[in-house]
Amino acid sequence: MRAVTFSLIAVTAFSVSGCGFLRDTIFDRGEPFEAPVLPPERLTRPVSVELEADAVLVAMDDATQCLGAAGAAGIANGWTGTLVECPYPYTYEVVLAAGTLPGRVLLEEVMAPVIVDDTTVPFRPLAVVTITDPSGQSYRFESGAGF
Repeated sequence: MRAVTFSLIAVTAFSVSGCGFLRDTIFDRGEPFEAPVLPPERLTRPVSVELEADAVLVAMDDATQCLGAAGAAGIANGWTGTLVECPYPYTYEVVLAAGTLPGRVLLEEVMAPVIVDDTTVPFRPLAVVTITDPSGQSYRFESGAGF
């Protein structure tokens, strides 16, 4: 019985002293693991804008629909705000030509600024909607009708 007790004490002592050895050699985890930083999600972009009497409806390229209501601010010359009813907090600005009453109008995206020379009369759209994403990228949509 003494031999068994002595053996157990020796094994226990070796186990306790060997924990450092086991931890440092077998269970060495090295440097702490850091989760990789994920790239930012792709920003979605507006692809279609429709102007109504008191709201602007925006369709995004991922088929999400957003709304920009005029609210109590009125719609005399347009309004500004942040898109709602969608996960994208993009800001928008609606500009109406003087005397224009907004109706149901589908706006078209303008990809590049229009270059106007002095010999022609520039086209002025009746309605312009500019949508800006959080990174500062702006998208401009204009009505096909103008003066």
